[in-house]
Amino acid sequence: MWLILGALLILSEFFMTGLVAIFFGVGAIAVGLLVAFGLLSGLAEQILVFALLSVAALMFARERIKIWFHGKVSDRWDGDRNLIASRGQRVTVTREFIDGEGRVRLSGAEWRAESLDGDHAKGATVWVVGNQGIVLKVSGQRPESDAVARD
Repeated sequence: MWLILGALLILSEFFMTGLVAIFFGVGAIAVGLLVAFGLLSGLAEQILVFALLSVAALMFARERIKIWFHGKVSDRWDGDRNLIASRGQRVTVTREFIDGEGRVRLSGAEWRAESLDGDHAKGATVWVVGNQGIVLKVSGQRPESDAVARD
């Protein structure tokens, strides 16, 4: 019974990727092996050993093993690549610009935007001339290809 429970818990980790069930599965398999070799007999004793092994493995090994599943992390961020490509595109104002700030729709998504040349009414057409992080810089004047701001 313990061996089957352990195998099921380990397999469940494929569906619940929190890296928790696997330690309970290892605890159940260890108890199953101890029972098979005759080292544990009573149910209360089995449950106690299962709980101790599982919690100990979870507490002491999870952080070390979790690193293996995260891969490498780079300091470089390429998140602006699509925003850079959107320079020069026409967008629609979805929230009126007040004091140079508003919202526009680009590629089906709504973005925060800052205007370089004043306020724009809802529904107006403006052009993307740059970005600062995830905030689009827009202008009411269509930019020429060489006049597009490069931030």
